[in-house]
Amino acid sequence: MKTYSSFLEDLQQRKELLAQRKKDQMARIKEKGAQVNTRASQQLAAQQKSNAQDDAEALRKKQEWEAKRKAQRAAAQEAKDKAEEENRKKEAMKDEIKQDLEREREDRRKAIETKRMEKERAQAEKD
Repeated sequence: MKTYSSFLEDLQQRKELLAQRKKDQMARIKEKGAQVNTRASQQLAAQQKSNAQDDAEALRKKQEWEAKRKAQRAAAQEAKDKAEEENRKKEAMKDEIKQDLEREREDRRKAIETKRMEKERAQAEKD
């Protein structure tokens, strides 16, 4: 049978072993926590890098789209201006043709009026 002093020694050893196990367990937990933190930091950095690349790509695509849209608008405006210029030219030609026709009508009317007056004069001289 164990004596009281050996029993106390066993208790002391068990306490020391328990304390040592607790220290070892805490060290493992801290190490695991540090690994988790390191891994999380690395994942965060990788995600931030990926996000930055995605943002840069999105910005590049947006700028390309805006440049393309600007070019399309410029081309559309140029086509519109060209069409308006063509319409102005057509309208000017129409106006010129109308004026020519009006002058021709006026000339014919004057010629007819002159002939009529000459006939009336000739008729009046006969009478």
